[in-house]
Amino acid sequence: MADRRRTDGQTEDASRVSQRFTRVRSNVSMEELRSRQDQKRHRRVVFYVLLLLGATVVFLSVCFFLFFRVSEIQLVGNEIYSEEQILAELPFSVGDNLFSFRAETVEGDLRKALPFIGEVKIERSLPSTVVVEVSERHMELSLTVGDEAYLLSRDLQVLGRIGGGDITDGVSRLQTGAVERCIVGEKVSFQDQRTAADLEELCRCLTECGLFDRVDAIDMSSRFDITVEYDGRFSVYLADIENMDIKIRFLGRILERLSPTDRGKIELTGYRRAAVRLENTPSAG
Repeated sequence: MADRRRTDGQTEDASRVSQRFTRVRSNVSMEELRSRQDQKRHRRVVFYVLLLLGATVVFLSVCFFLFFRVSEIQLVGNEIYSEEQILAELPFSVGDNLFSFRAETVEGDLRKALPFIGEVKIERSLPSTVVVEVSERHMELSLTVGDEAYLLSRDLQVLGRIGGGDITDGVSRLQTGAVERCIVGEKVSFQDQRTAADLEELCRCLTECGLFDRVDAIDMSSRFDITVEYDGRFSVYLADIENMDIKIRFLGRILERLSPTDRGKIELTGYRRAAVRLENTPSAG
């Protein structure tokens, strides 16, 4: 009798273990099913997203190649160069795609090809217009190198060359130390690399004070003994480039106090005092 009870108990335990194992297997199967369904949904989402992106790319590509064609090129600010000269240097023309070029590259190439152009700004105006805005340099300085004379802009860009060392009227004569490189379309460079920076600073100060247009000559043979010939009447000694902006403003105030018929020499070795000598008669300034 005891053996039978023991056997029945073992049978019941085995049944409970079997039921528990069945439930575990059932739970595992449900989790696997959910995981597979999630993976399928994820693949479907990825597929539709990629399909949408592909369709968008195709649509934009079709629009890019079939539409946005250049129908008009507007030039703004050109006076020295004709429209034909500028258009000939552009890497695009009417009928080309509006986005077939990089504006930055075109701007740089245009300045190299046409040295009188200073700044270039290219803008696309949808759906089909390109606006090319230029600011042009002007011949304002002349520099003799050997037997050749070169015409420069105020920012020292070489704009042209004159054979025989002739100097064009209406530009300021420039005298400097040894020139290292002077090529049309590039900025002039000097053996003393600081010379260019000093010259640009001097020209900037003269321009800001409204004096540059009456400068006849600039002598910067030495960076420490700068002389400016002004208005055919004054030789202005400025020493070195230090405090040049203050010196030039001081010079402007001195000129305002002088008569239009006065001639002589002005020395500005510093920015606190000046010496003015009119017709060989010294006076304090």
